[in-house]
Amino acid sequence: MTTDALLTTLAAETNAIRAFSALLLEEQQALVNGTLDALPELTERKTQAVTDLAALGRERDARLEALGYRPDESGATAAAAADTGIDAAWKALLDAAIEAKRANETNGVLIRTRLTYTQQALNVLYGPQQNAPLYGPDGRTAPRSSGGSITA
Repeated sequence: MTTDALLTTLAAETNAIRAFSALLLEEQQALVNGTLDALPELTERKTQAVTDLAALGRERDARLEALGYRPDESGATAAAAADTGIDAAWKALLDAAIEAKRANETNGVLIRTRLTYTQQALNVLYGPQQNAPLYGPDGRTAPRSSGGSITA
């Protein structure tokens, strides 16, 4: 087997990682802009992208193994050291992966921030007594008494 098949696979995987990064940026914009109704559809697309990336990773490992390298990162590094074309393709893949990781970490921070804000808002609505909501199902404030009459 020639290195062409591995180069093709590395290029496809790099493109798939870049497409995944684009999805992460869409997610980031939805989180920043508050268009959270877009998130379920984005999650489905991200799930499919991850499935595709996993398949491409397995294909890369099979190509490495067919060339006599270990089917893992060390094998890819060894193949890259032996061939300048593979080296460039492997570096492009790693750069794309770093970009995707950064975008994913940013989205994680945004999600945690939104969750904290939502929890704080719920705490305000529920008030100091966590089991008694400040607002009832009808949207009106619930009376907060100990059960006794203030006129008694």
